[in-house]
Amino acid sequence: MAPPAKGTIHTHTLADGLRAFHLRVPFQGERPRIILHEVRGCTCGCGGGWDERSARTELGNILARIRAGVWEPPQPNRPVEPDGPPDRMPLFSEYADWWLNAKLTGELGAKPIGKNSEKEHRWRLGHVNRFLGGYRLDEIDRHVCQAFKAFKLKESREIREALDAGADLRDWTGKRMRPLGPSSIRRMIGLIASILDEAIEDEHITSNPARGRRMKIHVPKPKRSFLETDELASLLTAAAEQDRLLFDPIPSDLGKTARRVAVLLDGGDRPKEIAERLGIARSTVSFHIERLGARVVGSGYAGRRVVCEILGRSGVRAGELCNIRIGHLRLHDPAGAMFQIPDSKTETGVREVQMTPSLVEAVVEHLDRLQRAGRSTGPNDFLVQTQSGGPVKRDRISRIVADAATLANEHRAARGLPPLPHFTPHSLRRTYISIALVANQFDVKWVMGQVGHADSKMTMDVYAQLEQRIDRSHGENFDRIVEAAGRSVERIAV
Repeated sequence: MAPPAKGTIHTHTLADGLRAFHLRVPFQGERPRIILHEVRGCTCGCGGGWDERSARTELGNILARIRAGVWEPPQPNRPVEPDGPPDRMPLFSEYADWWLNAKLTGELGAKPIGKNSEKEHRWRLGHVNRFLGGYRLDEIDRHVCQAFKAFKLKESREIREALDAGADLRDWTGKRMRPLGPSSIRRMIGLIASILDEAIEDEHITSNPARGRRMKIHVPKPKRSFLETDELASLLTAAAEQDRLLFDPIPSDLGKTARRVAVLLDGGDRPKEIAERLGIARSTVSFHIERLGARVVGSGYAGRRVVCEILGRSGVRAGELCNIRIGHLRLHDPAGAMFQIPDSKTETGVREVQMTPSLVEAVVEHLDRLQRAGRSTGPNDFLVQTQSGGPVKRDRISRIVADAATLANEHRAARGLPPLPHFTPHSLRRTYISIALVANQFDVKWVMGQVGHADSKMTMDVYAQLEQRIDRSHGENFDRIVEAAGRSVERIAV
């Protein structure tokens, strides 16, 4: 079998000193040329911002699509030169840059957007400008908008087909490429509509073609679940078991080395750290751990119980949990124990989250374990921290929750109970909302304040889902009414 054909890449330096990367690939007996420009915001259709590494990655992606039989040569984009001066009728890319800067400074909107919103807007604009960047605002009509929608849907379909065919597609960072979903494409269309709304305000255009009926995209509603109360209890019990003191008390019949290993292991030290502190081989430490029958989950004390307790009993986001510092705790506040979370959605910029007695107990025990393990517990230290004292990342939170779920399922299987449903740390947020609504007589406003919802949509969504799950007597009530009516008929004399 002949070896697969390869493409070539040549770098050209333009008059302005920036580079253009010329890709040639074998396709249907020809070698079409694809040009990628280094200049950012390029409106030729390549999107701009290319360097040698990302250009070579794109060459590999194109060859992979060709082998999968799903690649088509790119069509030349329209000229990007405006007929009039930019200040009279700007290009979409020019106006979009002004729009984003105005959002950042607060000139547009009630207040400046945050870093996460800026990152999201720039990502969307990167996709949008590749198609619309070279159009003047007054040239963007419903046909152009519908063409953008069709292009993104087709692009997503081609990537999905190429991946299904076994192609190894990579983005510019080297990560595996993923096709855009309907939700992402809908957000891009929404961005175009928002920008054109401002263009109407500035009297550049008179209508917004991106808000037409044909621009709508159906996004299937994801199935979002939350745990039942017994399932949450199983999870918290499992997490506590994984963090429980391994020896309480430490057995009295241990030898000198075994006892020292047990003390250090109980304090949260890892086997490697124990070996270094005692000056013994790591294999010796492993031998004693095995003899002691200790079940070590992860490496050292990780605060697994407090992670699951905070997520399940307060409803905070995983990212918020990662950033809680010990100084944010108010365990002895006269108004009740609470902790503070920086929240830009509140007027003061800080959200106060009330703590249940069980959560206070878990946090106090966690702080004690940190001190026993020799960790720093000052006001500026993170409540949930790594072995070096830094903040944990969200993927670490996900792994802790997943580990607890695995152990919880083992316990439930031993008791003949069904396993926990698939869930994420964010599912625990919905779980908290569901239980808090019941515990507080469906006080939606209070629950919204606890979880930091500026919009009641998600809270009410959980509320509606909860009503269906807790009110299971409707059918019995219906039968009871019908049966009562039947008995009344039978009592009537004939």
